[in-house]
Parts: sequence; structure tokens; C-alpha cells
Amino acid sequence: MKKLKYLLFFGIIFQISMYAQLPVKTSKYHSNLKTKIVGTTYTQKMFAQAKVGTLEQKHFMRYNVFNDEFEFISTQKDTLILDKIEDFGTIFFAEINKKYQLVAYTNSKNKLFYGYLQNLKEVNGMVLFKKENIQFVEAKQAKTSMEVDMPAKYVKTNDTFYLKNKDKGIIEFPENKKGFLKLFPDKKEAIEAFLKESKIDFDTESDLIKIIDLIATF
Repeated sequence: MKKLKYLLFFGIIFQISMYAQLPVKTSKYHSNLKTKIVGTTYTQKMFAQAKVGTLEQKHFMRYNVFNDEFEFISTQKDTLILDKIEDFGTIFFAEINKKYQLVAYTNSKNKLFYGYLQNLKEVNGMVLFKKENIQFVEAKQAKTSMEVDMPAKYVKTNDTFYLKNKDKGIIEFPENKKGFLKLFPDKKEAIEAFLKESKIDFDTESDLIKIIDLIATF
């Protein structure tokens, strides 16, 4: 895959046919494997029309979850990677109502990342983001005649949720009530009452959206 470096070149080469298709390619991190990898690095393999950053024209994109990259097809039918720059920092798929944003965020281990998160809910400076995750599992060779070889594979794992608290940075969403209350100690009583009444599950996306609606009123 090639890197697109300039906005002008991007605008020219991005005039592609909606019918252009390419075979799914092996992840660049595992291209030296001799055996076929089971699974996919995408949650949606097909290219879909999207509004990209500041560009006026819509373009056909797909998100490589494992590589954390957006791809598109050139007029020469090459699969190209979208540069991670501010001008292309928002990718919105209107038909499926998915909005991705290029942001800096911190995970639970306080490690900083710069990549794409899906914007699930935004109100009054509060934003709930979701990180889709796909892991690579190494091939496993059978050690006895009672076992079978296991091919290398890509596996969809649980999503990770992130919270932007108004002007503060983006952090991993707390996994339970105790962790969440630490973020809003002055609103403890109101939050505890809401969580109990609404029977909030911190592993459920729709419940986390409810929490965002609540704290946006603070």
C-alpha cells in the first residue's frame, strides 16, 4: 500500500468508480506468513461512501480495524491508505450513521495513542467514543496426534469505550461505578441514584450513552 502525501494529489486520485473492487489483502504486519490467515482485519469489508474531513466530495472508504487505517481505491485500482492528518480527521458514513474521528486518547494503562475512534454520542462537551478491536492470534501446531493444527487468525474482540469530559483529554471509560464516581466526586449522590434506578451495565453501549446524557446536564 502507498501513502498519500498531499491534499491536491489526494483530490485528483480520489475520483474513483463506485464499482471498483480489490481482493482483501493480508495485514502488512503478517504478510510474510506462508499459510492463509483465517478471519479479517475489517468489521465491514465493502467500501462505502463517506464524507472525509474538509473535502467537499464524498468518497468510498473502508476501515482496517487491525491496522487502525482508512483505505480507499485509486483509479489504478491500488488500495491506498489515508494519511492521519487533521484535514482528513473525520470520516462519516451517512448510510450507516457511523462517524470516526482521528484523536489522541489514553488507555487504562495511561498509554497515549493517536488513531480513530467512533463517535457514539456528543452533547454539551461530553463525548462517548468506541474503539473497535481485532486481535491477531498466532498459528498453533499440533503437538500430538490427538490435536489438530490451528491456523493463524484475526479475532473480533470486545470494543473499548472512551470518554471525553468537555475540555479534558480522552480517557478510557471506567469499567464500573467505583471508577466512574472518581471522575465526578461532587456529583456522587446524583450519579449513584441514576445508576441504581436505571440499572446501568458498564459493558452495554446503550447504557453508557445514557450516562453521557446524564453527566452532560451537570
